[in-house]
Amino acid sequence: MRNYLLLFVFIGLIKTSIGFSQDVNIKIGVKDSIQSKILNENRQLIINIPRDYETSTKTYPVLYVLDGNVSGLLDAIEATHELGAEFIIVAIPNTDRDRDMMPISTPTYTVENPEAKKFLSFIGDELIPYIEKNYRSNDKRTIRGRSLSGLFVMYAFLEKPELFDNYIGNSAGWYADMNYYFGPLTDKAFKNKDQFIGKTLFIANSLNDPFDPKKEVHNGILEFSNKVKSELGERLSYKYVTYDNYGHVPFPSFYDGLKFVLTNEK
Repeated sequence: MRNYLLLFVFIGLIKTSIGFSQDVNIKIGVKDSIQSKILNENRQLIINIPRDYETSTKTYPVLYVLDGNVSGLLDAIEATHELGAEFIIVAIPNTDRDRDMMPISTPTYTVENPEAKKFLSFIGDELIPYIEKNYRSNDKRTIRGRSLSGLFVMYAFLEKPELFDNYIGNSAGWYADMNYYFGPLTDKAFKNKDQFIGKTLFIANSLNDPFDPKKEVHNGILEFSNKVKSELGERLSYKYVTYDNYGHVPFPSFYDGLKFVLTNEK
């Protein structure tokens, strides 16, 4: 069942010496859900549709937003609006973030039950078919993740690159003690070079990230970037961006990533 999700905004208005307030209701999306057999749980969704969706017969690309709480959805709405882009936005709230986003557990990031493989299967085998059956999509798919879900975006890119056309990872990458897993995963994925033809991958990190004081993640992505360039060449559109003046999940990184995706689609 779909229900409208309203964002309640409290606006304080001051005129001369008299203060008063007003509640303003803004519709930001539709609440939806899917019962997952793979995850054995009901997964909530928040769907934002283009303004003219109800009055047109057009089809639209779909932007899947991990860490899809209300703030994550608002980030996506703001970025698409600023770029003048029309997407069906599917925000996926977390139920167990560590479990779903991590394929492994290491001393740097210990997870009791890492099941990113299951979560990726849920996205590919259940969520995407559900969205494409019930919403007017044009089969163009973009996924965006930040921080831990940015790591998941990179995992998805290497494990099942066919699922999405575009991958945006903000504050994305892995620590040095995860190289034993992601190194061979990268080498295995890059053996089938043609599966990356036409894909777009945008990764962004901060050089002042408090979660990466030793630059392990940044240096790992530099090494990964060299592999992308040497192994895949022009088969895909790839960009790694760093920011000096932001902390974890640099503020402009979603906008910059989506702009890169849109530029490469023209």
